Amino acid sequence: MFDGFRARWHTERIPAIDGSSSAGVIAALTDLFTDVPHVMFCVKSTEGTYLAVNQAFVDRTGMGSIDAVLGTRAADLFPPELAASYEAQDDQLRATGQPLRNQLELILRPDGSTGWYVTSKTLIGPTTSPYAIASVSVDLRAPADSSGTHAGVAAALTYARQHATEPISVADMAAAAELTTTQLERAFKRSLGLSVKQVLLRFRLEVVLVRLASSNDSVSTIAAESGYYDQSALTRHFSRVVGMTPGAYRANLNRSNGALSQRGANGATSGSTDTGNSATSSTS
Repeated sequence: MFDGFRARWHTERIPAIDGSSSAGVIAALTDLFTDVPHVMFCVKSTEGTYLAVNQAFVDRTGMGSIDAVLGTRAADLFPPELAASYEAQDDQLRATGQPLRNQLELILRPDGSTGWYVTSKTLIGPTTSPYAIASVSVDLRAPADSSGTHAGVAAALTYARQHATEPISVADMAAAAELTTTQLERAFKRSLGLSVKQVLLRFRLEVVLVRLASSNDSVSTIAAESGYYDQSALTRHFSRVVGMTPGAYRANLNRSNGALSQRGANGATSGSTDTGNSATSSTS
């Protein structure tokens, strides 16, 4: 459960919704995931600040305590490449308003190694003005894997992510996994519920999402440098998975970022006004 510090954090940072404390909603979610094994849970503001985490999440950051994590951002806790990947997912969530389900991502383990997790994220709050993002990540490293193919799946995933923008094939990934293509396909379906090709396309899409959010490069340039045959191929795949064209996604993201910036500016102005009023009252 939340201690006093965390309860105050939520109460101050998140507005009440429909007459109930949104801090209570987040507290309930956190309590639900407190001791679930092999599962990382967090809630962050739409600006990216962590509002609640479970101990499994803390263990992956090496921060030592929940309180040490609250108030930080992904870039404060994880290597730049991983932080950029997590933020790209958040950008997609905010731009589309649609939950992300079963996204593959690398996450740090307590021993400092990286492992593959399946992550789902959703917005919390009214559709028109969500106030937080909830995320649940499940470790793909099962306690027991009688098939003995898990190491091969992990190797194939790592190879695919490293070479996502190159014209690699299923056979290339199978070779990296030291499995036959049939064995790899079966292992992917069993572990991830996805085909090998679908996983590779997801990694390419991740590259595109980061580029759309962090650069002013044209969609055609991004397509050419992200492993797609041409802009049309990227647009078809992007529209099918994300639900809008790359151009519309970038426009929505810019609007969302603009709204967040305005919200931050309003908050700063309000805080400045409150400080001034407090000072006047004190003087009186």
